[in-house]
Amino acid sequence: MTKGTLPDRFDVVIGGKPQGPFSLDELRRMDLSPTDFVKPSGYPEFKEVREFAELSGLLNIAYQTTRPQYFATLDVRLLATAIDYFIAGCVYAALAAIYLAGTSNAKESIPALLIGLAIVPVTKFILSTAMEGSKKQASIGKMLIGIKVTDEQGRPIGYGKALGRNAAKLVGIATLGIGFLTGFFDRRQQCLHDKIAGTLVIKDRLI
Repeated sequence: MTKGTLPDRFDVVIGGKPQGPFSLDELRRMDLSPTDFVKPSGYPEFKEVREFAELSGLLNIAYQTTRPQYFATLDVRLLATAIDYFIAGCVYAALAAIYLAGTSNAKESIPALLIGLAIVPVTKFILSTAMEGSKKQASIGKMLIGIKVTDEQGRPIGYGKALGRNAAKLVGIATLGIGFLTGFFDRRQQCLHDKIAGTLVIKDRLI
């Protein structure tokens, strides 16, 4: 939610259950506290009222950013990665099918197809970098699972940091996977490439 784009309907967590939608005038009459959870209708994630700059001002609540507190576990991240590789594999399969359709000898094409497998990790790298650096903050796999990538303050990382994060995964590969496993021993589930890039993988607090 950015300045000048304030929605006109909001959902509020009341008694532990999402309710709404409510208008801005109705929110004012609720006398919400800074730590009550609210979200514009249609948005995926609830946040505390104080975390919405424009809305908190309209409700006479001091705006305050809150660092991420809910981190995606490595098993969830692994599932998201598997989905991303599956999508990249589908891209390769489509290209391979086009290639085979244009050749008369399938057996002679096998070496080229094997070399072409390099397209899979390259495609995954490009898609992850582009989407994690975008407003979505998540690859397709991460979006389907409901997690996203932020900096250590919970802000979008942009394309430069997304590129550095995905490139830093080569360190995890070079350490025979140890760089990825370090996340098991980290309170915020940061793998080595996350520490290098200064990023976090977080999940929604309320669904």
